[in-house]
Order: sequence, then structure tokens, then C-alpha cells
Amino acid sequence: MEMVEQLLSRTDAVYQRWLASITDDVVADGVVMFCLESLLERHATYGIGEWLTGYLMIGQEGDRGLFLRCDGGGGPVFRADLGGLGEVDLDVVAPVFEVWLHSRFALPPDPEPELPPTADVYVDNVPVDAVQLLVRVRKLLGVDWRFGDLRGLLAAQPFLAARSAHLRALRRDLEHAPELRPYVHYASDHGLEAVWSPVRPGSR
Repeated sequence: MEMVEQLLSRTDAVYQRWLASITDDVVADGVVMFCLESLLERHATYGIGEWLTGYLMIGQEGDRGLFLRCDGGGGPVFRADLGGLGEVDLDVVAPVFEVWLHSRFALPPDPEPELPPTADVYVDNVPVDAVQLLVRVRKLLGVDWRFGDLRGLLAAQPFLAARSAHLRALRRDLEHAPELRPYVHYASDHGLEAVWSPVRPGSR
């Protein structure tokens, strides 16, 4: 296992200069950036060299570490769960350390949670007199509701529209049907959630 000092010598030059300029940890909006003493301690405590070889843990945000790749070429600042799966678990926080430093260590929002592959789909919140809107939902979902039943379905919302629908394909279809996005939901452990919503709502 490489010594931390060797890794440090191959990190981003701007980071090396910044690290040399501080004597204590720097705290910024939930992020703790390590001074050299803390860096050496945390790198050993979390066994970084064992599961993320060639990376240096330069800071921490809760139970996630912040890392630089030590290949002599600068490169992005990464974030990963501590004790994670190695390089496959890394998210990019900033393209280079200098950009991140100028942002005062601002973190990007967490990525949108993944949709499950399939789930039961429900229709809800369609105005009770909007039969034509429900006709468009019918076409979107490829279901065969009888036209004579549509008003009854509107009165029964939320109602099950499709079982085990492929949500990613449905979301792609909703890209071209923005007027239908508020009405198409899927069943999760937390209740009904919007298929399209950029930030998924809580339980209903």
C-alpha cells in the first residue's frame, strides 16, 4: 500500500499549495476539509488504500468522503460513500480542485434517485371533467379503457392504470407529453410518487 505522503505528492498542485497553507481543518457548509494531520489520520482510519487505491481522501461530508485521484494530472474532485465499492461508486463534485476551492467547497445536489425498473402505475389528480386529458393518458399508457368508463375512472382517482409498467420507458414518453406529467404516478414503498418529478415528492 502506498504511503499517503507519496500519494499527496502526485495530487493536484493547487491542492498541495492550499493544504500547505492551512494548519487546522476547514469547515464549510457541512464539508470538513482536512489539514495534513487529519488527512493522515482519516486515510488510515477508513482504510482508503484498501478499497480506493490511488486516491487521497481530502475531506468528508457526513458519511461520504471527498477524494482526489493521485496520478499527477490534476483532475476532478470525487465523492463516495465511505467503505463503498471503489471507483464505480465515485461521483464528480468539481472538474478540478481549483474550481471547487473558488466555490468555497460547494457541493452539487445529490443525483436524482433512480426509478425502479417496473412498478404499478396509477393515474391521479386529473380534473374530473377532463375526459380528453384522460384519453391522452390512455394513449400514453397503451391501455384499453372503454370510452364509456372514463368518467367513472375520473371519479375513482387514484386508480390503477397499468401493472408492472416499465418506468424508464414511460418517463421517456413523458418527455414529449409535458401536459400529462402531473397525473402519472407509480406505487412505491412510500405511497404514490410522480414518474416525472425531477425531485420526487414524499409519500402521499
